[in-house]
Amino acid sequence: MSERRHSLAWRLALAVAVVCTLAMSAVAVFLYRSLAAEIAYRDDLALLGRLEQVRTLLHDSDSLGVLQQRPQLYQNMLGNQESVLRVRRADGSLVFEINPHGETLGDPPRIGVSQQPSRTDIRQDRNALLLAGDAVGPAGEALTVMVGKRLHEREAILASYRLRLYLAVAAGALLAWIIGLLLVRRALTPLRDMADALALIDLRNLHRRLADTAAPLELQAPIQALNGMLARLEQGFERLSQFSADLAHEIRTPLHTLLASTGQALNQPRSSDEYRELLGSNIEEYERLNRMVENLLFLARADHGQRRVHLQAIDLAHLGEELCDYFQLLADERGACLEHSLHGTLNTDLQLLQRALGNLLANAVRHAKPGTTVRLSRHDDAAFVRLCVRNEGDTIAPEHLPRLFDRFFRIDPARTEPGDSGGLGLAIVQSIMTLVNGKVSASSDDGVTTFTLSFPNAGAVQLDSYVDSDPSSA
Repeated sequence: MSERRHSLAWRLALAVAVVCTLAMSAVAVFLYRSLAAEIAYRDDLALLGRLEQVRTLLHDSDSLGVLQQRPQLYQNMLGNQESVLRVRRADGSLVFEINPHGETLGDPPRIGVSQQPSRTDIRQDRNALLLAGDAVGPAGEALTVMVGKRLHEREAILASYRLRLYLAVAAGALLAWIIGLLLVRRALTPLRDMADALALIDLRNLHRRLADTAAPLELQAPIQALNGMLARLEQGFERLSQFSADLAHEIRTPLHTLLASTGQALNQPRSSDEYRELLGSNIEEYERLNRMVENLLFLARADHGQRRVHLQAIDLAHLGEELCDYFQLLADERGACLEHSLHGTLNTDLQLLQRALGNLLANAVRHAKPGTTVRLSRHDDAAFVRLCVRNEGDTIAPEHLPRLFDRFFRIDPARTEPGDSGGLGLAIVQSIMTLVNGKVSASSDDGVTTFTLSFPNAGAVQLDSYVDSDPSSA
């Protein structure tokens, strides 16, 4: 089952809506609590003032009888149907009571005549706020006054306000989601433009690049990374195309030789010696093809990291003696001498090091002038152990130095000799140095050419995957 795909625009719009909803909810809670606190404060102040007014009225009246006969006066004073008032004598008998809704009222604690009422004296009883205090009536009679206010009106106001806040937050969240979706879709336009531009790039126009001049700052880094990737793909494709052409050219030569010699031999009867000579010549071409296939296979495995590096401490002096002995016959044929000054140890892969130095020595001997010496030496610095192969011969032009390690590259394509690597020897050296986290470089000046293998002092890094490969030199 494929994973469900979610739109980035919808996700961002939903995130904007959630953030706006949380912000509006926080504001709504603050406003609601502020309103509730303000209403409660005003109701408390009204009760405190009402208690003082009733006390003053009772104290200034001529008689309670007159007050009892005029209850409308108190109703007008209270001003609405939510307020209650009750006055009792000291013995508990009721003087008068105003209770429009007939609520059952409690009996809260009373405050003294001389005591100034405060908000802490107000008590909530069921659905009403009550405040009681002692008072002095006409002729100094002791009375008890209780004023109150029902909470139904307050609760109705707050309930209506809550509903409006809920609707406002919901409408705001929906509006934020819609506007956020529109803005995000507009903001993602550069991404769609970039996708359209990438869709137009194929093998025929790998040279095209994405324009970053009008792109937002956040997209400039990805665009530059994509342009860099396209440049590497273009270079890789060009190298692959060149490699394919060079490979076809290299294989065509021995194949044409084989076909021509075999066809010529079949045109007319030949003696056994002539057939034997033909087969010997064909074997040389087969060996050349075989070396080329093995070298290509090694390069392919090395490029994909399929060759494990077996680290071990190598005695460089002993390795130098072995290599010089192995290539001495080739050097004698060229009229050159071999010498080495290798010393100490190096922690790396023995077979890979043998193959890299063998390829460099074979290349140096083939291009050395007769009577000169090919030298193998070691030079260390703070960061690298450097193994150098030096020979005297023709100076390599500076424009050729960067391409020496390209596959099938030859400075003089016409100079092919039996047993050569088919233009892959130096490419194999570079792949080996990549495997061991080192590097190879070349320099040529005044007829002296030096190839240098640089190994980190810390040693090579062992890779995870491996395949068996033939470690024989190319």
